[in-house]
Amino acid sequence: MFELLTSIAPIALGFVAKLFALKSHAASDNQKLMIQAMQVNEKSTAAAREFSKSESAGAAWNRRFIILVVLGLLIFIQVSPVLFDVDTVIETTKEGYSFLGLFQITPDIVEYVRVKGVIKYDEVYQFASLIISFYFGAQLAKK
Repeated sequence: MFELLTSIAPIALGFVAKLFALKSHAASDNQKLMIQAMQVNEKSTAAAREFSKSESAGAAWNRRFIILVVLGLLIFIQVSPVLFDVDTVIETTKEGYSFLGLFQITPDIVEYVRVKGVIKYDEVYQFASLIISFYFGAQLAKK
């Protein structure tokens, strides 16, 4: 029994040591790849910054013009019902009855209700904040 244990113990220890060595080598390779990826990312960022410095003044004005037009259209959508006395229509849905949410017994009824005033559309404000965020992000990349 002791002979069997002395025969198997070195094999098991060698196996475990080899697993640790493979794990250490894989971690080292992973770290090298991460460093290479960070260097490539840094080079890409530096190249983008250099390119943005060489951008013409006309390109910056084009971008500003597009942003102002889009924001103007978003404002017009909000203000036009009041300025031009246009009725605003809201879609309302009356849900039908369903059995345990599985079987639709009565259909949904969609109605359009006219209202006076301006409606706050969340999508409009999200879109405007997205445009402004892109603009400021582009400005930060220049510095």
